[in-house]
Amino acid sequence: MNIDLLDVILDNDEAYMEVSKDLFIKTLSKEFDVLKKQGVTKFEKVSKGTCNKCYKGCNGYTFLTKNNDYLDLLFKEKNNEIVDLFRCSDFKNEESLIKKNCIYFRFKKDESKNYNPSSYIFSLQEQVEVAVDKFEKFENKITDIVDFVCWFKENKKLHNSVKDLHWDYNFVWSFLSIYVTIENFNELAENHNSAKKALAEFDNSNEKSIIDWLIKYEKSNLRFSSGYEKTESWEKTNLILFKNGETFFETGGEIKLFNNVLVDITDCKESIEFSDLFSKHYWEFEKKYAPTKKLFELYGDFEIELSEYLSARGLYSDILKKYNIKPKEKITTANTV
Repeated sequence: MNIDLLDVILDNDEAYMEVSKDLFIKTLSKEFDVLKKQGVTKFEKVSKGTCNKCYKGCNGYTFLTKNNDYLDLLFKEKNNEIVDLFRCSDFKNEESLIKKNCIYFRFKKDESKNYNPSSYIFSLQEQVEVAVDKFEKFENKITDIVDFVCWFKENKKLHNSVKDLHWDYNFVWSFLSIYVTIENFNELAENHNSAKKALAEFDNSNEKSIIDWLIKYEKSNLRFSSGYEKTESWEKTNLILFKNGETFFETGGEIKLFNNVLVDITDCKESIEFSDLFSKHYWEFEKKYAPTKKLFELYGDFEIELSEYLSARGLYSDILKKYNIKPKEKITTANTV
């Protein structure tokens, strides 16, 4: 796993897997760092082979760790110099190997040294840049939640246009990260009245009354809100911090994280109070009534829902019936001849 040696061998001016040498080395180094954290510091075996699909017949090597993690790389050479490297998805080794976990990495189209987008993609990229620039203006100041969610509503159409581009394009990731996070703020604003109603109905006089309340609001859009961090004295200031790293997978694309976007939630404070109260009691009873090994054997998989746990245990059937929750069915086994 000598990245430094690879850095010396590869040409600074060449593209590898269509990206710059620096990006190729950086990405491969990240994968090696993951392995090192697992105690894998070197490849135990290098085995020759050829591509069996895209670059059929091209020579390459499998690099195998002690845990059978493997990296299949093709080497394109010219005048005894490596001019390109490819990760191979269908590699035929000259010997029998046990290969378990692929060391996988790929690059997006807009990371290519020869990136030349169509007019449509270029237009979307420009719109995304404008939207992200506009969001950045929320940094280092306090914004009312009503004004804050306007960004979300204004960019719905753009989101629908780019939401499926994340696999192939890096430029969409920061935008998508912002959008899916601010969607949570929109839920806080949109469901404020129902949250106030739910808080008024809460009765903690006994377990049954709490269970009744939890099942009634089990499908609420506010039951587990995220994407924000409460400030230290938020009950007095009504200020929360936007945290886009909380709700978006940070693997796969470059994301700009925002650390100082303050939102005033005075007009929907009860939404957060409901979410906190609901999650506190919901997880408490989910843990208490979690399925046992025997219940898994009888019912198979469970959704992470309290109503399913209660149904399997035959508890509070009157409450489940009250809210039209169907009884969980046991696994049926057909007799085979």
